[in-house]
Amino acid sequence: MESDLQGTQYELQDRLAILDRFALISQTDTRGVIQYANPKFCEVSGFTLEELVGRPHNIVRHPDMPKALFKDLWDHLKAGKIWQGEIKNRRKDGSHYWVLATVGPLRNAQGEIDRYLSVRVDITHQKDLEERLRARSLELEEDLMANFQAAQSVQMALMPALRPLHTEPLPLPHFILWQPYNPVSGDFFWSHVEKRRVLFAVGDAISHGVFGAMLSVVFMQKLRHLVLYNAIWSTERLGEEADRMLSQLFAFSTDRPLTIDAFVGALDLGKRRLSYISLKGKGYLVRGGQIQKLESYPFSFGERLGGSAEEKELSLEVGDRLYFLSDGLANQRCETTQKPLGSKAVADLLLRIQSVPIERQREALLSELDGLRGTCPQSDDMVVVGMEID
Repeated sequence: MESDLQGTQYELQDRLAILDRFALISQTDTRGVIQYANPKFCEVSGFTLEELVGRPHNIVRHPDMPKALFKDLWDHLKAGKIWQGEIKNRRKDGSHYWVLATVGPLRNAQGEIDRYLSVRVDITHQKDLEERLRARSLELEEDLMANFQAAQSVQMALMPALRPLHTEPLPLPHFILWQPYNPVSGDFFWSHVEKRRVLFAVGDAISHGVFGAMLSVVFMQKLRHLVLYNAIWSTERLGEEADRMLSQLFAFSTDRPLTIDAFVGALDLGKRRLSYISLKGKGYLVRGGQIQKLESYPFSFGERLGGSAEEKELSLEVGDRLYFLSDGLANQRCETTQKPLGSKAVADLLLRIQSVPIERQREALLSELDGLRGTCPQSDDMVVVGMEID
């Protein structure tokens, strides 16, 4: 019997010795005044045992810690419950350390709570590493945003009609809705105006974000070069050249297709005629309360099929409204169905805003869209261009 008791004592001493090496242990009265602190607590905090005993436990409280945390701790203890959480403490020299603390009540022989025991694990290294990683992540995020903004500036410079005070306004009533999913977009609107003629492109690169923006910028710059330096206004010729350029952009194939769905149009306002080529582009004509989808080929720029597409022509009348858009609107999820709107809903949406003057249809379209999508976030890059023949 005596040997069993002695063995239990040895085991208890060994357990306490191991715990003392691992954890910071302290005991306080019910007011939080320290009655005991183990060597590990003294070592980490920088205080001697004599400096700790008889002092409130908040001697190691760090000013960064919110009062609400300690209120929650005391609420648990007074209710006889165990509390656990991460706490930032202050050493005697003013530096900090972090602990994962488990604090609970101790009862006397009468079953009354008369002490509190705190067992803490030093997690300073992990928390400091988290802080460094957080700071590095923030730095990378700021760098990424700066690059996004620089890319956005380049993209916007190639889409002057999107700027509020652009120097080359479209010479007819219109609206432009360009709403990127990210700061930069795979969707784009490009235009070139000469007197009463407008050459334009509304397109959607294969991806959004930086990859899509890169393709859109290359595509717009190619169109710009063909028009300004080669004086090409034929949409069929522009389509062939843009298709060939995309398919030969890199010396070797990539793991992602370099394709763009786009509507390229040449609008002659004097003759009221639209010439266009559309490779998976989306265009609509609204006339007399009816909506008509403009013909489009079922392949994209960059698939080396541009030579198979023929230019189409459309005679226009005063009051006709033309709409050119990417698939971002059709891809937007609807709150009631949790499914994409789809092409039919988009056509219905365009018809619903016909009572609104074309210059105010951007706001009307956004209002209708907000009502449809509800709490669903934006699903894709989005561009919608509306024009009215006057």
